[in-house]
Amino acid sequence: MISRRAAAFPLLPSRCFLLCYTSRQYQYRGFTTITETSVSSTVSDSKDPPSPPSERPVILNFEEQSKLIFESIKSLSARTLNPQIKNNQPLTQFEQYQIEKAARETANKLGVVLEPHYKPHELITNPPSPSEVTLEALLAAGAHLGHATALWNPANQRYIFGIRQGIHLISLDVILAHLRRAAKIVHGVSQAGGIIVFVGTRDGHERAVVEAARRARGYHITERWVPGTVTNKDQLLIDQKLRVVDSRDREIRLTRRQKEGLQATLANDKDTQGAEPVQDTLQVPHKFGAVRPDLVICLNPLENQTMLHECTQYRIPTIGIVDTDVDPTCVTYPIPANDDSLRSVQLIAGVLGRAGQEGRLARYEADEEREEELEKTRKADRDKKQRERDESGRDQMHNEAEEAASEARQREIEQESELDPK
Repeated sequence: MISRRAAAFPLLPSRCFLLCYTSRQYQYRGFTTITETSVSSTVSDSKDPPSPPSERPVILNFEEQSKLIFESIKSLSARTLNPQIKNNQPLTQFEQYQIEKAARETANKLGVVLEPHYKPHELITNPPSPSEVTLEALLAAGAHLGHATALWNPANQRYIFGIRQGIHLISLDVILAHLRRAAKIVHGVSQAGGIIVFVGTRDGHERAVVEAARRARGYHITERWVPGTVTNKDQLLIDQKLRVVDSRDREIRLTRRQKEGLQATLANDKDTQGAEPVQDTLQVPHKFGAVRPDLVICLNPLENQTMLHECTQYRIPTIGIVDTDVDPTCVTYPIPANDDSLRSVQLIAGVLGRAGQEGRLARYEADEEREEELEKTRKADRDKKQRERDESGRDQMHNEAEEAASEARQREIEQESELDPK
């Protein structure tokens, strides 16, 4: 049985519609019309037998009534603003503004108040910090849902909470503990200025991966991992240039003398003869080799076994989302969670990106404090040198005064000896 529902959409001053959905079991209700003397409408039960209802919703047009309501409000507001106003005199812009303001204030009081609720889109635009992640957020994102019991990996037994309808459920406490541990690793690497790479090659991972890498000032891979990127980097990355930055991720610029010296070094080196002219960015000769990442975060380890194997060979730590069908030993720091849910992946990637951002800001703050301490030390050294110079100047002036006094005394003695006939 379909229940009776009604929705009113006031669109003053143009139109006002009332949409009524009725069923065959309910009678129609009558609506009294609005006259010039009455601006109210009442709803009363009709005693007459109802007419056969139609299958489509009944739309009642109250355009004339809305015009009468607006005219009455207009006249009442005008008389309230200026009792001496005439009926035929047009309203001023200020009076129209007051009427519209009163209508907005009245309309704003209608409706319901939205309580704090779950907003999935904020998992990417405004992800929570590691300390703000709750079990409710993980539950809403579906991070606890695993695979069928027939597909499970026995190594994940310590992460599984139970079974429901043939599906393994991951413990939310375990997910939260492992997520915060991984976030702490990302925070430390970012604070130390390490290179972090986010990898997510499934459909729908691109936006979350790019946003997390942007927050952590890292790098991202959203397409197929090229085999040999780590093990054979000198051949695959031979055309890439190295960019040197300072502790605040600002690119270091070269002076003219440094450019000329580096250009001479490149010209004298056999491996770099015929290289391009040195530009503003710092160009390091290729013989130093490409740079390997300090941490790799993989959102789908099942499809990136080659990348994880290369990272294992060069002892690069990895963080990955491990579902119940994945071997948790393939990554260094596993996060047991649902890797098939986009909300779950977005939440975990957002938390790790926020941890990298906090570590980067902590590095900037520490660098500022270091610069302040260094500036204080330099100022103290300058003040000390200035005091030493002042003291040495005073000592020199005192010595010169003593020498002048001794010379004057010596001249006096000589003059007395010349005057004495003895």
